[in-house]
Amino acid sequence: MTAKSATAGVMWLVVGAHPEAERVDRPIAVQLQGLVERALAANHDAGVAQMRVQILTDLWYMNDAALVASPAIALGTANTNAAVAHLALRLPPAVVVDGQYEILFDRTDGDHRVALRGVDSRSTARAVEVFCEKFLDQWLDAASSAIRVVPPDPQCL
Repeated sequence: MTAKSATAGVMWLVVGAHPEAERVDRPIAVQLQGLVERALAANHDAGVAQMRVQILTDLWYMNDAALVASPAIALGTANTNAAVAHLALRLPPAVVVDGQYEILFDRTDGDHRVALRGVDSRSTARAVEVFCEKFLDQWLDAASSAIRVVPPDPQCL
């Protein structure tokens, strides 16, 4: 299996490789993964339903151009997640609650990446909650068009 086919049909949830991010943000990402998978399963489009949702660290994400260009949700603080810091410089704000959290993504359907940036784990969790309530379904519809679903290769394990 090539690297390209290994990333095809995958939506990325990016957490920091920092010990604090692993401790507090990864459990939030696991909850988000479940919400996204349920939303995808509820969608009747077979191509969308076949997408996988994968959690990985910013270390892997930021060092692979194909991943950085793929639909993804990065979450955490800019101090513990390089992907959040990277995307915060590139994405427009959708929701900003000063001193708490920011939801950053392109609502015009041009860029299919999201940064959910909190000042701490509690505010990051709140950003995830608000994003899911207000934007997840429409973002998934837009992002799914950017994700090429590749059927499984029977020659690969």
